[in-house]
Amino acid sequence: MVAESWTRRPAWRQAVLGLAFAAAFGTHATMAKAQDFSEILAAPDDESLNLAYAREQARLGNLGLASSTLERLLIMDPNRHSVRLFHGVVLYRLGDMQGARDELRRLDAVPLSPVQRAEAESYLRRIERNQSTRTVSGSLSAGIAYEDDAAGAYFTAFELVGAPTPEEGVSSEVALVLEGRADIGSSQEWQVYGTSLLYDRSALSGAAIDFQRAGLEAGVSRATRLTRSRFGALVRHVRLMGEPQLTEAGVRGDSRWRVTNATTLSVRAEAVSQDFDEPGIDALAGLLGGDRDGERFSAGIGLNHRLTSRTTVDGSLDYEVKSAGYGPFGYAGPRLGLSIDQRFDRGVYVLASGSVRWIEYDEADAIFLGGATREDVRANTRLAVGAPLSAFTARGSTGDIRENVTLEGALSFNRRDSSSPLADFEGWGGEVRLIWRFGARD
Repeated sequence: MVAESWTRRPAWRQAVLGLAFAAAFGTHATMAKAQDFSEILAAPDDESLNLAYAREQARLGNLGLASSTLERLLIMDPNRHSVRLFHGVVLYRLGDMQGARDELRRLDAVPLSPVQRAEAESYLRRIERNQSTRTVSGSLSAGIAYEDDAAGAYFTAFELVGAPTPEEGVSSEVALVLEGRADIGSSQEWQVYGTSLLYDRSALSGAAIDFQRAGLEAGVSRATRLTRSRFGALVRHVRLMGEPQLTEAGVRGDSRWRVTNATTLSVRAEAVSQDFDEPGIDALAGLLGGDRDGERFSAGIGLNHRLTSRTTVDGSLDYEVKSAGYGPFGYAGPRLGLSIDQRFDRGVYVLASGSVRWIEYDEADAIFLGGATREDVRANTRLAVGAPLSAFTARGSTGDIRENVTLEGALSFNRRDSSSPLADFEGWGGEVRLIWRFGARD
């Protein structure tokens, strides 16, 4: 039976209110920590005070104030090369690509430390890719994953015959993500885009499960200074234990609006048809009056808020509806997600994320569940710690490919509470992987 603490509606509302409170508290904290600008007005020629103020504002995400303060410093002393480099980076983060390029180009013939030179060249490359009419980016990762109940996450068991004893397993993981865009016309406002995903998890030992996923999406996007919208067609395919399991095809769209320099609001929607390959269910379709095939619709909103220059909170709320030929396989329910991204020196990061889904199936299932109506609560959490390979050098910065290759380790926990006669599931996992990110990125 589903635990009462998971299914009470007040708890869901409290979680949503908590997410809104966290974002509001972060905004208040950002404002409260800022230095008093009156100190700067009282001592406009104090370079050390102005530089400290610019660093503080950049750390808090107030990039406009940081930029104007750095401009004042450069007027007083145009040969402060480290300040000009700092100003170029701030302009880049503000989206002023031409201004950032001009500042960084002024450093071409001046003496910089090797790390500063590498940073200037790195940002110049980013600007060139950003201003290009065609860009390609992506990531390639490979690693090892461990699960203490390797099959439980993929297969549903029944209480009546006793849930199977959890068996651990070790798998290899490989993932490739490619993204590309090309401008339409000369305004650089409209683009065509494409994204693709290939993921493979292959059993190495124990009860590990072979699982593959592939996806392709293509469409049209529009980007302005404050907004970005996309609409495209997609297809996805999933294989389980070497056999086809699910194919989806449909459309999706999303839009992002940068409300402030620190806050971005997003909306999204997706509609796909689903074709399941389940020989056992398909053989009974005549008796059941249908199978699991049908349509799936989802829509959601998201809020991304930068508490400081190193701390970002991302929250989302989605609602999903699925229809099926056999009514009891259809369902509906919300999903609540939250993540916190914390950055440290040398590119080290900690990423904590989690989500909860409440799923209510459409009808009582007389064939498989003895007349019961299925209800699920599914939760997952993940804690990842990572660092670029350059972080392990003496300087902590290399200006080469080592800054684009990340070593990441993660722990995860998944739980599924299902109504009787289905058995509940919970399992721990861990993974270690290398991630190479390449090409133009936001």
